[in-house]
Amino acid sequence: MFEIFKTVLLLSAAGACATLILLALKPLALRKFPAMWQRNLWIIAAVVMILPFWRLVPKQSIERIAPQNVPNEVQTENIAPDADFDPKTVVIEDTPMEYREVPLPQGRSVRLYDLAAYVWLGGACVFAAASVLSYAVFLIRKRRASVDLDKRESFERVKKELGIRRKIRVRILHGARSPMLVGTLFPVVYIPDGGMDADAEEMVFRHELTHYKHGDLLIKWFMMFVNAAHWFNPFAYLLTANISEACEVACDMAVIDGMDDAHRRMYMETILNMLEKGK
Repeated sequence: MFEIFKTVLLLSAAGACATLILLALKPLALRKFPAMWQRNLWIIAAVVMILPFWRLVPKQSIERIAPQNVPNEVQTENIAPDADFDPKTVVIEDTPMEYREVPLPQGRSVRLYDLAAYVWLGGACVFAAASVLSYAVFLIRKRRASVDLDKRESFERVKKELGIRRKIRVRILHGARSPMLVGTLFPVVYIPDGGMDADAEEMVFRHELTHYKHGDLLIKWFMMFVNAAHWFNPFAYLLTANISEACEVACDMAVIDGMDDAHRRMYMETILNMLEKGK
């Protein structure tokens, strides 16, 4: 467990550095890189927080580069022999932190690093369980507060244009202020019940189906896993917020690509109206 925890700490530090670098370069990236590239750069930073990249380097290469370190040993004091004395349990100032112990009731003890590892594991499990449970409750509530929408020709046309063959349902959500795409296994597009004209409705369908085509639902689940593993690291939440923002921008840029000025203006007005209603 301690070795896993050490790996998580190293990955967390690497992810924090990657996030800081991308934040510093964000103004430049907004001017120089396409929206999808910016999105992918943030996703790469998230992958850095999960994938122990140094293990991909051949061991022979590491041995040639890294200095040969002599392993640290727990030192013991020179104490006169005693029948009840066990030198392995004597801890002095030079004892490495990972060998130091915290006394527990009934004569037991646990190493400090092991204790920290168990605290991390408990927090990760609680975070993951709470996220899955809250999302399940969210889906159930949306399902109960919605009804199926009659088949829309515009919806099927947009699906065909985007090359989406999977069945995706459309439901009218009572009380909703903005549309949304939910459900990784059984995707559903929810739209507000306030009523939209045909053009605005098609723009909403195009936006939500583009999210599906980009795999943004899977990215959100991946980021939930990242946040669970690094629940103690504020940079993980900052990274999630930037990925969410980048996904929205990439979606908008993909939708308006190839549109004329009139349709672009219509799309942006539709999105802005939805944002205003969502406040």
